Amino acid sequence: MNGSIDAEALLNQEIFGWDTLSFLCDVEDFLDFSEANIEWQLERELRRVRAENETFELDDPLLEAQYKDQQLEGVKYRFNVSLAQRVRYSGLTFLITSIEWTLLLLRRLATRGVPDRPQKTNYAVHLLSFFAADANEDLQAEIDLLELLVQVRNCIVHSAGHIGTYEHSDDLRAKLVGFRGIKISTAHLLGEGIEIEQGFLQDVLAKAKVWLPSLQRAMYEHGLPRR
Repeated sequence: MNGSIDAEALLNQEIFGWDTLSFLCDVEDFLDFSEANIEWQLERELRRVRAENETFELDDPLLEAQYKDQQLEGVKYRFNVSLAQRVRYSGLTFLITSIEWTLLLLRRLATRGVPDRPQKTNYAVHLLSFFAADANEDLQAEIDLLELLVQVRNCIVHSAGHIGTYEHSDDLRAKLVGFRGIKISTAHLLGEGIEIEQGFLQDVLAKAKVWLPSLQRAMYEHGLPRR
């Protein structure tokens, strides 16, 4: 077996999705760093509160127990719900923006005209649907997921993730029934809201780092964007 490397062939090889992978890796790094920091800070704060509770006393043992429980629950809520969801809300928005950047760049390079966007269709979803069909790539599952994630993002941006005040709440509720990774929960103090589960966005990113560059390769092979 010849283990030598053809340097000229390597240098002349097309590299697809370089910018796209950079965009997506930025999102991944943001999530990994933020989630790890939240876990570390949670343990640190719990140790601090438990140490303080050991020396804290009230005349009423019942009130003392309630106070200590509230201190611990407050810390858990802050890190497990409030901060964690804000990080994941940001990560979701960051992820969709990165996909949009890629699609808009491909739109700018397109050698063939993109048809008008159907009414009530998100532009990124429209572009992905067109590019996938034009490049003969079966990405219906990815298109459906992007459409759902855009709607979740809209609920976050326009209603702070609070499903009760979101304009299209009934439609979003129906789409999230049985969906794994994003759900409607009452964990937040505001009531029913979007909850993004830990690890869900990282899984979406891992798959996007495969299918999005693959789409770009297929598009180049079909002559859609200029080189």
